[in-house]
Amino acid sequence: MNGIDKNDLDEVIAKTFNEVKTAVNTHSEKSIQMYSHALRALVELRQQILSEERVGS
Repeated sequence: MNGIDKNDLDEVIAKTFNEVKTAVNTHSEKSIQMYSHALRALVELRQQILSEERVGS
């Protein structure tokens, strides 16, 4: 995936994970769902980037 910086993506993943933790601590069901979905999508994107790197090597 050209144009996506892995370090920036990792930073967003970490921040989103922290938001999930905060939502859990505050028992905010809507926030838990929203940030969990976002986190899953970001992790899938990261995995896709890693897969493409392996194929390109």
